[in-house]
Amino acid sequence: MTSRLDRTVRSARSSLLLIVVIAAVYPGTAWLQEQTGGAPAQTPQQPAAQSGTLALTASAAAAEQQGQYTIKEGDTLWDIAGAHYRDPFLWPLIWKSNPSIADPDLIYPGTVLVIPSLAPVERAMSAPEEPAPVQEKVVTEKAPEPAPAPPQTAPEGVASFFRKKLVEMSGPEPEPQVQTSRFVAPKDERIPIFDRYAMISAGFVSYEDTRDTVLGQVEELTRGGQGSYMAGTGQQVFISIKSREQVNVGEQFLIFHPEHTVKHPVSRRVFGQLNHVRGVLKVIAAHEKNVYTADIVMGFDAVVPGDLLLPYQEPALLYPEGQRPAKNLGGFVLETTDRKTISGQVDVVYLDKGKIDGVEPGDRFTVYLPVKSDAKIPQVVGEVQVVLVKERTATALVRKSVQEISPGYPVTAQ
Repeated sequence: MTSRLDRTVRSARSSLLLIVVIAAVYPGTAWLQEQTGGAPAQTPQQPAAQSGTLALTASAAAAEQQGQYTIKEGDTLWDIAGAHYRDPFLWPLIWKSNPSIADPDLIYPGTVLVIPSLAPVERAMSAPEEPAPVQEKVVTEKAPEPAPAPPQTAPEGVASFFRKKLVEMSGPEPEPQVQTSRFVAPKDERIPIFDRYAMISAGFVSYEDTRDTVLGQVEELTRGGQGSYMAGTGQQVFISIKSREQVNVGEQFLIFHPEHTVKHPVSRRVFGQLNHVRGVLKVIAAHEKNVYTADIVMGFDAVVPGDLLLPYQEPALLYPEGQRPAKNLGGFVLETTDRKTISGQVDVVYLDKGKIDGVEPGDRFTVYLPVKSDAKIPQVVGEVQVVLVKERTATALVRKSVQEISPGYPVTAQ
């Protein structure tokens, strides 16, 4: 386990990460042009426009050479970005392209990183500016002009110069300016409540009857090894699909590993196994005897031989919405992530209610302390929202908590 960032870099991570990345592209771009010789000098036979085009093409070609990198002991994303882009401040580009790195302060030797190309950014910077926003014309009906006032005459004996000034000053007042257009603002983009990576990696409690497994790394098995090495995002593995006769290239599977048996904290009834999700893979080639080659397109943890597979289903993102119909439903917290006794915000809990009880993704539950004999009013300790529903259980993410949430805490639907 290797620390990735020093104290100064860690303080730079914030909600404006993407803006920092784009702002940091400019020094990286300057380096690419410097390495490729910059724009050739202009000559009478070579117009300036052609010179700029050649520089952009050379810069993009240099950026396209990036691909993958295997982390070594002592590496940090700061150093890796400096080595590949000659600009260590571009480390967020690598982090965002590798969702398996949950904490950018922690990276592991042997993990294969995807090194994103700078070519799309270079092309975006060289693209022409977008046209000005479309303005919607507003037609306004102009009020009828007032009848001209009769000319006023000065008293008899007053000079003509003063009569002219008197008429000009006493004329009709100027009409107010009427706004003839208004700006049409774009609609605000809806932001989901939970990130899709958090929803996929949350795991679930159930018994899954599957014989589909990961056999091992392609690279190791083709060398005659036993396939015991761990794999991560961007690596290829052999898989065995025995649940059906044919699998199409492009199909995706969820990679998971059973952790332990889960019993109800009150009734002690067995509810299934806690299944830890390790990633998602996509089939890229078929072989004999139900064996396929697959790419690990999303990794949350190390994938090892023997991990099980299920057909992948894209989670439905949850958005803020109005009041949902009330459900007269109560239950208990069945288990917490990795048997932790404390689950705060962004943690995962598993409930003892599922499809057969009418639970649906998006349902919210209030969590209480276990009721004591002398307690008159239950004490609320948090709120959770369901993201995945199985037959008898549901996976929920903690939205609010004022103290620890443990197995056995009662819940009621909101």
